[in-house]
Order: sequence, then structure tokens, then C-alpha cells
Amino acid sequence: MSTVKLSQWEMMLLEAARANGFVDEEIIHKLRTDNRTAFAEVEDGRFDFSDLFELAQQDPHTMETAIREGYQIKFTTINGVKFLLNKRYGLSAETDYAVQETSLDQIRLADDALAAVNTTLSPNWRIVELEKLPSHKETVVRIELAR
Repeated sequence: MSTVKLSQWEMMLLEAARANGFVDEEIIHKLRTDNRTAFAEVEDGRFDFSDLFELAQQDPHTMETAIREGYQIKFTTINGVKFLLNKRYGLSAETDYAVQETSLDQIRLADDALAAVNTTLSPNWRIVELEKLPSHKETVVRIELAR
């Protein structure tokens, strides 16, 4: 089965909901029942979740597969990568890793997180493994714009 694809905006909405404490099946249920008010307090109302509801209505299989099994971002910017790292793994730019013009450097990820990020990132990014930390089951990486 091929990986479903989400836009950067759809990724941001999904990961913001997850970071706000919603579990996957709860998100699916709220999307299926058109419970828009449930997301009103996510990020203090910063996001309009209409696009996520629209996708869930137009293509429920893609939305539910993305939530349950994972997804790849169609195209993302460096700020989209930073958003993903922050919401999914709690990593902050300049605190947990260095930010350069076309890369994010010295990111320490658990091996399972590294595998997930690798499948989630859009093809315009690549991950370079810098150092394996087997005792912690982690890897230090650089995420850079693919040339």
C-alpha cells in the first residue's frame, strides 16, 4: 500500500491537534461527526480546521489512513519541518537544534522518530545521519534541502 500524502497545511492542522492532546481515534471521530467546535481551542484558536474537515468529507480514506498509518507531506518548507519537529517531538529551533538557511542541524531523534520523520518529510528534504548513539537508541541528524 502506498503512503497517503497531505499538504503542509493539513499536516500542521493534524499535528497541532495531536500536540493539543487529541488522540488519533478521537480526531477521526470528531472529523466524521463534523465536530468543529472541539478544535476551537487548539493553539488558542490560531488555526481554522475547515480544510481538515473538508478533506475528511471529500476523501475520508486518505484522512483516516494518514492519521492511523502515517503520511508524507507533498511539499514542505523549512518552517513546515520546524513545525513538525516541534509539534510531534517537542523540539524547538535554536534550543534543540541549529537552524541554517537551508538546513536544520544537530537534531537528536530516537530511532523510531527518525524512521517516522524520514517517511513523513516531502521529497525536497533529505536526512543526513551525523552520529549514532546506540546506548540511547538515538541518532543525531541534519535535515537539509535536497539539491
